[in-house]
Amino acid sequence: MYRNSQLLRLARTHRVLGCDAGLWQPFHNTRRRCRNLYSTSSDISNGIQCQFEKDRRVATLSINNPKKMNIVNSSILSQLTTTCEELSKDQDLRAVVLTGGPTAEGKSPSFIGGADIKEMCSLSSPEDARTFITGVHKACQALRDLPVPVIARVDGFSLGAGLEIMVSCDLRVATQESHFGMPEVRVGIPSVVEAALLPQLIGFGRTRRLLYLAEIINGLQAKEWGLVEEVVQDADGLDQTVDEWVSRLCEMGPIAIRQQKRLMMRWEDCSVAEGIQAGIDEFALAFEANGGQEPREYMVRPFIQNSPGSVLMLPRDASSIVREGSEALEMRAPTSDCYLYSLSL
Repeated sequence: MYRNSQLLRLARTHRVLGCDAGLWQPFHNTRRRCRNLYSTSSDISNGIQCQFEKDRRVATLSINNPKKMNIVNSSILSQLTTTCEELSKDQDLRAVVLTGGPTAEGKSPSFIGGADIKEMCSLSSPEDARTFITGVHKACQALRDLPVPVIARVDGFSLGAGLEIMVSCDLRVATQESHFGMPEVRVGIPSVVEAALLPQLIGFGRTRRLLYLAEIINGLQAKEWGLVEEVVQDADGLDQTVDEWVSRLCEMGPIAIRQQKRLMMRWEDCSVAEGIQAGIDEFALAFEANGGQEPREYMVRPFIQNSPGSVLMLPRDASSIVREGSEALEMRAPTSDCYLYSLSL
């Protein structure tokens, strides 16, 4: 849930819109309606919109540029960066979903159709070009720096900068009819910044096909290549998959999920030995935060939720870590280290 100080900081940077009746039209169906909405754009039809779902503490970011296939320009990229940086400060955040907003009537759906060619044509110097492309990188990095998993909900085109933003997310689900590509060489520029993530995802050979040949692939091929984790038939399938993934993420230990993302980021650019040591450090840290309350509670939870008659082994101090359902645990037989308990619900 957003704190007032966070909203005030956002308000100083961009105009913040309230959730008045009739202001918000949901950009995709969802079973849970969010209770808070702010937009970092002064125009509700363009920019970044954020829905925040209080009960699950999940933010959904929508890229909105409906008349232009949701392409991103410097303004939208800056808004995305700022929004992600503010979300990163929310200690209660559990997950983020990134999606493309609705496209104009008669236009094909689009996740992010790429960077604004008109703006790139206006770049008049190497310094201008460096500033623009650094803005793309900052937006991608802000997504990667979010301390919780980010899910890309992809319906339609994901091209150029759009694909770079997509691969900056942790999990990706797309429709069969979505299209993916890196066609920059067709317009006389190389694919850069977060295109560097592609070889780790799909290998150097397939990356060369996308970058050298400007190939466009569909959702099924993207799944085969490992560019997306799941492919579904339509937008309803997207909503169902995203909802399932978010629900599962919210069942996990909130501190552990943040630790796991930190490790995943570390593993990308360290040696195996360094990655192993980083994992040892994070494992120890799990038992340091709040006195190790989270692992102790979450280790017991599956057994408490199990069927009556189940037998489990817990440390002798189990009474100090079983918070819920402890009255249903009946001590069976002590061992040297542990007690055997029977679940009698």
